[in-house]
Amino acid sequence: MKKIFRYPILLMFAWILDRVIVSITQIDAMQSLRPLFILIGVSLVAGLILQRFTKDWHRTDFIIFMVMLMLIVYQPLYGLFKAKLPGYADPLGLLLIPLLAWLYSYMIGDRVWKSIKEPAQLTYYLNLIFSLLLIFQVVRFVAFIPSFPTNRTQVPLSAIPPLREEIHLDPASRPDIYVIILDGYGRKDVLQKIYGYDNSQFLSALEQRGFYVATENHSNYIETPFAMDALWNFDYVIPWNSSGDYARYVSDPIQNNRVFSLLKEIGYTTISFDGQASYTQIQNADVFLSDFVPLNKFESFLLTNSPLEPLSDIFDLRLPIPGYKTHRLRVNYKLNKIQEIPTLIPGPKVTYIHLLQPHPPFVFDENGDPIDPTRPYSIFDANDFQGSQEEYWKGYRAQVIFINGKTLDVIDALLKKSKQPPIILIMGDHGPGSMFKYDVDDPGCVWERTKNLYAIYLPGHKADSKLYPSITPVNTFRVIFNTYFGTDLPLLEDRTYLMAWQYATKVKDVTDTRDSLQGCTLPLDP
Repeated sequence: MKKIFRYPILLMFAWILDRVIVSITQIDAMQSLRPLFILIGVSLVAGLILQRFTKDWHRTDFIIFMVMLMLIVYQPLYGLFKAKLPGYADPLGLLLIPLLAWLYSYMIGDRVWKSIKEPAQLTYYLNLIFSLLLIFQVVRFVAFIPSFPTNRTQVPLSAIPPLREEIHLDPASRPDIYVIILDGYGRKDVLQKIYGYDNSQFLSALEQRGFYVATENHSNYIETPFAMDALWNFDYVIPWNSSGDYARYVSDPIQNNRVFSLLKEIGYTTISFDGQASYTQIQNADVFLSDFVPLNKFESFLLTNSPLEPLSDIFDLRLPIPGYKTHRLRVNYKLNKIQEIPTLIPGPKVTYIHLLQPHPPFVFDENGDPIDPTRPYSIFDANDFQGSQEEYWKGYRAQVIFINGKTLDVIDALLKKSKQPPIILIMGDHGPGSMFKYDVDDPGCVWERTKNLYAIYLPGHKADSKLYPSITPVNTFRVIFNTYFGTDLPLLEDRTYLMAWQYATKVKDVTDTRDSLQGCTLPLDP
């Protein structure tokens, strides 16, 4: 172990740290530890095996280093194929694998190695270079961290009692609860005036099944993480104000939310589905459902543009690497699997399913047939959407039609298979964003973004006596707990805030102006 490698390990640390810095606004940095340890462990074992054959630590280091170099070279080349030739990216990426394998075998061969007159000097310089690179990455990381706080404080608008002392419902009669989030699904008037689509038939179908459909409601926030925080903790959130891991700051209130914690205490099984981000899933649920190889978000990010991506696409390896095919697989898996939950898992349960529909990317047509946009995969919305406004309108409208039919299929299955009628929430976390901008000072069309679909089924109770047309998501579980679990939680004022992770210290109350058409273009108005 005297000469165990140096610069290959330094390169691995520097590369992983670079990936952490790039992804830290969306992914918890702690998720990088497992792949880092795996890389180092595999490298150590491979190095010890190679050393038995080479009898030369300098050459062993070089062989391991070239593996890393080929993988690093592969990523931008495959990324370029996806950007410039999206229809041919996978076969070109597949072809690139043997080409780089040939280059690798040439570089580690005797001819190249014997041309290196002083291997010790090469080792010295590479150690120096990658030591400096690692120091540079550490400085970047340390400089980056202070702007991303960790401790989120909830707005103290009310005192939340310990619900375990308040709940008196007979365990045998506790209803299942299904929370189905249709990301970016807008209210009826938005769909009509901007997208030229009348979803009255869908809303009527919900009402015929006993749902209460709100008609004057709004979202509490304009971004998913904060909207989900408010829903699952039935309280408002305030901007962060201390340093720390930003991804944890965003996700922890959802991963460790009040609703799951309180319901678990009275015997509920918590269930969540795999999602595209930490705030579209609750990974520490009792049951976590996924149709993919179990990788964390950082590992999935690390495999993006790697040789495994085209292999997974072509040979259906079901790796959760972000892409249009993976996106469709995830949506269809959730839509099918949730219909099995009533009979799959016994006892009272609360289930969270977050569908990135009709939110971009637009990968389904009206009939659910696949569409592959001619640009690299992205889930960006609003002013970050990479297509035209007309493309947004057309794609969004098609996915609304697609998800309407699928949602009714899910509801019918849940009602039919449940032993007793369940509570079902169908909700958009916020509205669409064809004219919205992530700018607290100049947000564009707030009217479009803050009007969301809101429909809820409260079995055994007259909905009109419990609900009201202007309800917002923050009051959902206050109503549910008060109706079914013997609590007396006060309803909060239904307010809407502009709050985005891009603007860490800014929050604006737009409750009084959220119905203004300022910044909006209504293309279908005469």
